[in-house]
Amino acid sequence: MALKRSFLKTIVCLSAGVFLLVSNCPAAGGRAAGAAGESLLNKTAVRLPGEGSAATGSLWDPATGLPWLIEGLLARDPGLKVEPSSRIIHNGSQAWKQIWLKGDAGDLKTVADFLENSRKSLKRKFNCHFLINFDEDHGSLRFLVLDGFEVVVVASLTARNFRPHHVTETGQPKLAIIIDDFGRSLDSAEKFASLALPLTFAVFPKLSTSSRVAHYFIARRCDIMLHMPMEPRGYPSQNPGPGALFMFMDEEQVKRVFIDDLNRLPGIIGVNNHMGSRLTTDRGKMNQVMSVLKGRGLFFIDSRTTADSVAFKSAVSAGIPALQRDVFLDNERDVTKIIRQFRLLIEIARVKKRAVGIGHPYPETLKALKRFTGIAESAGVEIVAVRKLLPGCENAVAR
Repeated sequence: MALKRSFLKTIVCLSAGVFLLVSNCPAAGGRAAGAAGESLLNKTAVRLPGEGSAATGSLWDPATGLPWLIEGLLARDPGLKVEPSSRIIHNGSQAWKQIWLKGDAGDLKTVADFLENSRKSLKRKFNCHFLINFDEDHGSLRFLVLDGFEVVVVASLTARNFRPHHVTETGQPKLAIIIDDFGRSLDSAEKFASLALPLTFAVFPKLSTSSRVAHYFIARRCDIMLHMPMEPRGYPSQNPGPGALFMFMDEEQVKRVFIDDLNRLPGIIGVNNHMGSRLTTDRGKMNQVMSVLKGRGLFFIDSRTTADSVAFKSAVSAGIPALQRDVFLDNERDVTKIIRQFRLLIEIARVKKRAVGIGHPYPETLKALKRFTGIAESAGVEIVAVRKLLPGCENAVAR
């Protein structure tokens, strides 16, 4: 038994180009996953250029975090087999290591119970939390570990020797994709509108071709939103553009600028923020923004350019239909990496039953989007317009 315990503690560390493999390791003598030990996260962030991030300023450290998780799982199911892989994820000024776990278990119910019972310990000791979807009828368990708002572990487990049986199908998971930053080029709008996907397009209010782009989308019966510029932490070196809201504005100025921006674009059905890593953290300013939106029949999407954003909560408090961004698809302008981010969005949708991804009108994003439908269909996830994820907004149409 001592040999078995020692074997479990031999963890192969993940580093650049090296994958950790844990397969059929014996249990750690029943050691509880919430036991005292090193922090799950290394709090030293990798600083990268760009507009803020929804990460918490920490870098996922599998050398300390993964053993905590694996030992707890193995203590409940010694026959658990998992095959982890890793990647470095970038989001604005932050980067972290994201772990993907795929494998099978002899008793998914026991594993699911462990995860449910460990929620408080995970939050208290490591400032992270689980999102869990246990589908006993289909023999699957999916869970995410989130550091703040960003996903650091994506896990998909199946029941070993599972025998499928007839069950009543529940609602299909859904995801929506918003493409930001339109208004600079009509040509770009034409290319993205030609895709056979129910995309939602966010248009800047006061660029030279904003009005023409908005009218083009309306003519194509596309869903459009106001892409509302807001002050970032990096201002003035980072400029959100014309029509932006700033911290120095008083309430009347905020309302006047915002109303003018709303009136600039015809046919909008919602609003999301462009930049805003400073403004969206100020509850007073967000309450002012939502007081303008309230009663207009519009929804709000928090782009989550910072983990400290209160925009979503302010919208909900004001009674405005609202959602939050789950994944930025194209922080790295590489088709393969964009598709990987889309697969992450699918996994989030499978756990949460709905998810929102945001991309930008890059050529690489356009190429990747052409492959999204097939990937989503094979995963059993439906791509829908973002309004269809919002209660009360499902039938909203361009005005």
